Amino acid sequence: MNWTLPVGLAIGTFIGIYITSQAVFQSLIGSFAALLIGLIISLILYKRKRV
Repeated sequence: MNWTLPVGLAIGTFIGIYITSQAVFQSLIGSFAALLIGLIISLILYKRKRV
């Protein structure tokens, strides 16, 4: 499984939301959502590569 995709999405989302809104809580929620989406995408790509 590729861990760089979900971690990169989470960090990038946190930075992007924090710069625009200056709200830490919104940034944490956004980065958590991006981490989950990145994990799902990474798992889909991993399963396609195995087949």
